[in-house]
Amino acid sequence: MSTRRVRWIPVPLVVATLSVTLVGAQKTPALPDLLKLAGDYVTQYAHQLGAVAADEEFMQYETTSGRMGTRKRVNSQVVLLGQDDGSIGNFRDLVAIDSVPVRPKDDRLAALFKQPGPQSVGSAEAMTDDAVKAYISPNLHLLDKPTLALDLLRAEHQSNYTYKIESNKTFDGTPVVVLKFNEKGKGHLMTNASAVGRYWIEPATGAVHQTELGFIGQGVPNIHATVKFTKDAQLGVLVPAELSETIEGSSANAGMSDMGGGGATTSQHEGLEGRATYARYRRPGA
Repeated sequence: MSTRRVRWIPVPLVVATLSVTLVGAQKTPALPDLLKLAGDYVTQYAHQLGAVAADEEFMQYETTSGRMGTRKRVNSQVVLLGQDDGSIGNFRDLVAIDSVPVRPKDDRLAALFKQPGPQSVGSAEAMTDDAVKAYISPNLHLLDKPTLALDLLRAEHQSNYTYKIESNKTFDGTPVVVLKFNEKGKGHLMTNASAVGRYWIEPATGAVHQTELGFIGQGVPNIHATVKFTKDAQLGVLVPAELSETIEGSSANAGMSDMGGGGATTSQHEGLEGRATYARYRRPGA
């Protein structure tokens, strides 16, 4: 599975145990209205998010044998970088492996984005590539970007997908509409596969509280990711809190084409799980 980096900034799952209940009385907005609301939210969210750093603990497991193998704990500092077009860059800097420090926690990654520019992005991409080398498999880099599914919901990308409102629910106490999506054809994200997934959208604001993203296609591994967002008290915005990722199967030719990054390939049977949590969100320099 080959991947290709985005031209300027690449745009990144533990399945969370959540309490969701049906809310029969909740009014469901019309699909076009919901898509407009959510698309506007994603752009506004990127502007409001700006540049933020956080601490990531990424627990990784090899499950090819059908059993949970020895875990690998990869600790990194991450930066999410919102752009004017609504895209969000995802970068990471490795700081420890299995609790053994590999470098000081000096926020050098976050420091690059006190004044973001092409040079800072290039340095951040190099740090990200080095961090991925510590993964139990580079294939876990395919969906390790916690805001990746949000990018598909941007207004300019919505024409690539079909949508269906599945249900109304509550998500951690917040009324949401569950929106299912399917890629028209294939190739927008992965060369030989179609993206599928769901969004948990707050109908009053368009805010996205959870995303699911996976792929279907002949000869394509079962790749699936889930991200839960929670409101950060200090920043005042929803931020990724938990991410889960699973890969099961084998493929020789499928690959990320437009919104991935890192050059990971899958050429034999492989079972992987990744479970990440995020904490201590802060602004660069804070």
